[in-house]
Amino acid sequence: MSTINGKYGRVFNGKSFQDVDPPLSNHDTNNQPQPIPSTVITKDNKSNTIFVSIPQFRDGKRCAQTLHKLYTSATNPDRVYVGLIEQIDSEESTCLQEYCALSGYKMSHHEAGIHKAEKQMDYDNVMNDCPRVHDQIRSVRFHSLGAKGPVYARSFVRKLLGNEEFCMQIDAATDFSQGWDTLAIQQWSKTNNEYAVLSNPPLHTTEKQRKEKNGVMNAEVPRQCSIKIGSEGVPLFGNSADGKAIGLESPLLSTAYSPSFAFAKCHLETTVPHDPFAVQLLETEKFPHFARLFTRGYDIYSPTVNIVYKDNIILHPLHHTAGHGEDGEKKWPKNDNERRDAHVRMKILLNIHHGITSSEVAMLGGGTGAGLAEKITNARANLGVYGLGKRRTLDQLLEFTGISLSSSSEGGEQHGNDGEGCANPKWVAYDASISPKANLYDGLGKANDLDLDPEFPLRTLPDASSKEYDRMSGMSSVVRDGRSMPSVQQKGRSSISTTSQEEVSSDVPYSIIFLLWAIGLCIWYRMYVGGSSISSSRRTRMKRGTTNRQQVRDIPRKPPRPLMERTMLKNV
Repeated sequence: MSTINGKYGRVFNGKSFQDVDPPLSNHDTNNQPQPIPSTVITKDNKSNTIFVSIPQFRDGKRCAQTLHKLYTSATNPDRVYVGLIEQIDSEESTCLQEYCALSGYKMSHHEAGIHKAEKQMDYDNVMNDCPRVHDQIRSVRFHSLGAKGPVYARSFVRKLLGNEEFCMQIDAATDFSQGWDTLAIQQWSKTNNEYAVLSNPPLHTTEKQRKEKNGVMNAEVPRQCSIKIGSEGVPLFGNSADGKAIGLESPLLSTAYSPSFAFAKCHLETTVPHDPFAVQLLETEKFPHFARLFTRGYDIYSPTVNIVYKDNIILHPLHHTAGHGEDGEKKWPKNDNERRDAHVRMKILLNIHHGITSSEVAMLGGGTGAGLAEKITNARANLGVYGLGKRRTLDQLLEFTGISLSSSSEGGEQHGNDGEGCANPKWVAYDASISPKANLYDGLGKANDLDLDPEFPLRTLPDASSKEYDRMSGMSSVVRDGRSMPSVQQKGRSSISTTSQEEVSSDVPYSIIFLLWAIGLCIWYRMYVGGSSISSSRRTRMKRGTTNRQQVRDIPRKPPRPLMERTMLKNV
């Protein structure tokens, strides 16, 4: 039943306005299930630590501006910690270098290819003197040739997340409302839901001045309402919001999720980590990630005011004609085979059978079975923590969003929701005794090639249990490179620190490793095999090398050791 004159707010779903119903807390809740109440470590709302993840692809200048605004707009910048995932070309400046230049610490010009030691010394001095880099900013970077899309980049959060309480996910070109840190925690606390996630498509930065005139925030926020079925059969959210919420009394439950802004407790990152196998995807991964959140007990809310803004208009010069995309924009190297496999992975997660062949399932570790359905069930089991949870079911998700994923062969038709139900979605209860980390594969499939859970080497908290958010003592520590590192305390300065930028590791793309291996193999072949006259000693070495090669093939391959950031800089 709708309220009179929108007392609790109004929602425009792209076609018409509808009043928002009273919040659940206004009803008699004695016999109604409720979300798990939210808990905040520090009640004064001044020292709660916030981890902000920022992936950037060849966009160091705009990323630096985002980093600068992040701190200058915060009420308490000392409690804000950043995880940078940088994908850059060898001749481009990093986000950190550009950020330090904005702060008045700029590197001198160095000619390419010479005076590398001098350049390294200059870099070290800048990083040591630049504010917040040493204590509050962690980064991992790799060459842009190893990039595989935004989801793959965000998966590197696992390397950088410490013991912060709150986590915020944004894009590399973002602006902020004044006092965004206090505002975000206040908005999250209003949900009274430990598994609440504030998320909505941000407004353009050009709207910021109009929405915050004379320091008064306009209570009109973008809200995504419609869900469409894409050409791959996977549900899609729009690139920009098709609706809006006006005058909300409290954050409003939503049926959509935006990767451009998400704010929640940090157990979100360890319970629903970004899928590193969802490579080459941009739009197709949004709804599957939302499905993972929903089935693991997380709920998306639109905030009552705008917390962040997104720069979609003023592009860095590198994103124009100098780029290598179809329209000159910068894009990561495409791989159609990887993209196809990732699409199949998303379909398997959502139990969409049509359009999937048995050979495609076998490539994803589906194993051998009597039929395609059994292979798909096993492949879903293999997803592990990157699959659906057990707190809610896929059918509950479809009912909540008002869409259908059934194919004609299954007695139904796929359809979106056309924005219906956007104003007053109903909270879906679940059994709180089920852990949010419980995987759907239990009892539903035989996991024969299970995806391993990601490791968070800087985080020591037990994170979310089935009932509450357990926190460890401030005396706990992380040991790295033989040194003990303090965990995040209740004060902003006492944080996890990497002690120096060169200690932050970076993964080396497998394509580069393979290229170096191939070059080495060619050199070896010319030295020991090529030519008509090979000495007996060389023949002996050749045979010995062949034997050794065979032995190497029999040894299980290990992942490459990470390179330090200092080493990466030397190769620039």
